[in-house]
Amino acid sequence: MPLSDIANVQISLQTGGLTQQGFGTGLILGYSMTGWTERSRTYSSITGVAADFATTTPEYKAANAYFSQSPRPEQLVIGRGALKPTMVFKLTVASVLDSQKYAAVFNGTKYEVTSDATATNDEIITLLQAALAAPATAAGFTAAIAGTAPSTYLTLTGSAAGNWCSFYPTDPSLLTLLQTTVNPGIATDLDAIVVENNDWYALITLYNSSACVTAAAAWTESKDKIYGAQVTDSECATVAAGIATDISKALQTAAYYRTFDVYHPDNGQFIDAATFGRLLPYIPGSETWRGKTLAGISAMGTVPPFKMTETWRQNLINKNAGYYYTIAGRNITAEGKVAAGEWIDTIRGRDRLKYRIQEAVALVVMNADKVPYTDAGIGKIDNAIRGCLRLSVTDGFLTDNYTVIVPTAASQALVDKAARILRGYSFTAPIAGAIHVAHITGTLTN
Repeated sequence: MPLSDIANVQISLQTGGLTQQGFGTGLILGYSMTGWTERSRTYSSITGVAADFATTTPEYKAANAYFSQSPRPEQLVIGRGALKPTMVFKLTVASVLDSQKYAAVFNGTKYEVTSDATATNDEIITLLQAALAAPATAAGFTAAIAGTAPSTYLTLTGSAAGNWCSFYPTDPSLLTLLQTTVNPGIATDLDAIVVENNDWYALITLYNSSACVTAAAAWTESKDKIYGAQVTDSECATVAAGIATDISKALQTAAYYRTFDVYHPDNGQFIDAATFGRLLPYIPGSETWRGKTLAGISAMGTVPPFKMTETWRQNLINKNAGYYYTIAGRNITAEGKVAAGEWIDTIRGRDRLKYRIQEAVALVVMNADKVPYTDAGIGKIDNAIRGCLRLSVTDGFLTDNYTVIVPTAASQALVDKAARILRGYSFTAPIAGAIHVAHITGTLTN
């Protein structure tokens, strides 16, 4: 005779969980993959990336910048873009000087020319085109003279869609660069990727013209994700915010809260991927994105090849753009804001708190036979939300002097009770913030 004849015991498990939204994984929108039928693959190290991409591809270079940081994220997603862009650069003479060296770096090699004693704009462009023509052709690009005399300029154009190169002038006060790549349909590709894999948070793009960056930023703004864009156009730094029309100014004007742009002239260093690699491992809101050292990234200085004047730095600050510079012998990130002017860590902390509250309340409802529409039932919801707020305090995102307003069952409208909807719950929680600059006064006496 079984014991169940005497004691029939039934124990139900109400411990089911939910898949939590993650905030530590980046996605590179790439185009160099071959043989893929899927729209994305997930990697845990650069070794895995190397199995699918040659070391010369931008996907590998960006992934290497991402995984080279310490701490570094556990995962990276590379998404397959089907609509390949045709990369285009425009190089313009900013200052015509006699007997002056003008240099541009193409795929890591510097090509330098010297103007004569009676320099002209067109002479300098002709010399640069002659120096770059052969290496450009070998790399799948065409270096051509465009425009009309006496104001010609140099264009560097991919011979086929999807071709990629690194290209920048060593001194923007002599030569200015503009990426003019047309947006091939970035939103369309991203829409297709998230249908298959939406388990990532931070977007990285490889072809960062104004058209491509603003398209990616517009797509990201309506999603619970963030987008980091390395901008290389010279005017991001050299032109004051009040009169600017560059990418950084466009993003600021659009008041994008989910996009941060960081200026670095060498698009082959992928400072955007490196920044994500360095900061995504932190619990959202527990960190600050200013003052971090990045492995493998060259800091901006007062001399070429990565020139940064104080005026240019202020221009970037005034556009809410980031940059990487040296202070007291240490290379650090700055300033840590999104284009709209909010701190990036605040955006990430808000995202995490939102999802943790959604998940906690959903678990209360799904793991119970019923949450009664009574003060006790409302208390279950309240306990779940307070737990999320306490967690955000522990993690350093919020301070512990938050306040909560909990509605009573009697205060609810009959129509809401009938529809089983609770309204009126709210909280106010101060953000802990961070100290970036300290102003100190002191007095010395005898």
